[in-house]
Amino acid sequence: MILKKTNIRFPLIATLVTLLAIAVLVKLGFWQLERAEEKRKLFSDYEQQQSKGDATALSQLGTISSESDRFLFAKMEGEFVKQPVFFLDNKMTDGIVGYHVIALFRPDAKPNNYIPVNMGWVPAPASRQELPEIDIPESRQNLTGYLYFPSNNKFVSNTYETELADDRIRVQEFQPNAISKELDIPLTDYTFLLKSPDTLGWQRNWKPQVMSPQKHQGYAVQWFSLAIACLVIFVFAVIKLNKQPKKEETR
Repeated sequence: MILKKTNIRFPLIATLVTLLAIAVLVKLGFWQLERAEEKRKLFSDYEQQQSKGDATALSQLGTISSESDRFLFAKMEGEFVKQPVFFLDNKMTDGIVGYHVIALFRPDAKPNNYIPVNMGWVPAPASRQELPEIDIPESRQNLTGYLYFPSNNKFVSNTYETELADDRIRVQEFQPNAISKELDIPLTDYTFLLKSPDTLGWQRNWKPQVMSPQKHQGYAVQWFSLAIACLVIFVFAVIKLNKQPKKEETR
């Protein structure tokens, strides 16, 4: 079927498909620009907290929000819970595969909720059937670190593995709200990235482990370029179509 407007002919199916493709590509481009802005804000929040010298006592904080307290440099006193301990999978350091060890901490300021504390990176054993042997301190601790709010990834179907012994649990992503619900443990919706004491925990080098704003901008340029390419190809196709002799519509 051919659409007619003035004397220019447009192929109906190709026109609809092209318009749909361009709309999708442009939308993807703007989505990447939005993601780039989100990442710029993320890195900005992190850098601002890094520049602060004194940690804010957890006892001085009221309601903790992911909007206002992201990467907040904080301190707390309390004690660790021996079990369970979580091993966040597929964490690379210097090209070596390992885990981030996350232990639960009961702070004096908020005793009704456990705070998951990321204590750093340990190398993975040779066998996937094993987990690293680690010791969680039993004495009272005074910790400083950064409040981190994991992104809510709705595409993670198998959040944790429960077949591991001794309440040592391997997780692909640490989602406090999901784990709190599944294991019936009162957890905060943020984790605590341990900074000090240096003698506690394992290797640490905290920074946002996300795609940079520049990469998102690069993807946006690619999507917009594809949209322009679709439009150019369609225009040339229409020009070529209109140069051909018109066929008789009826006989």
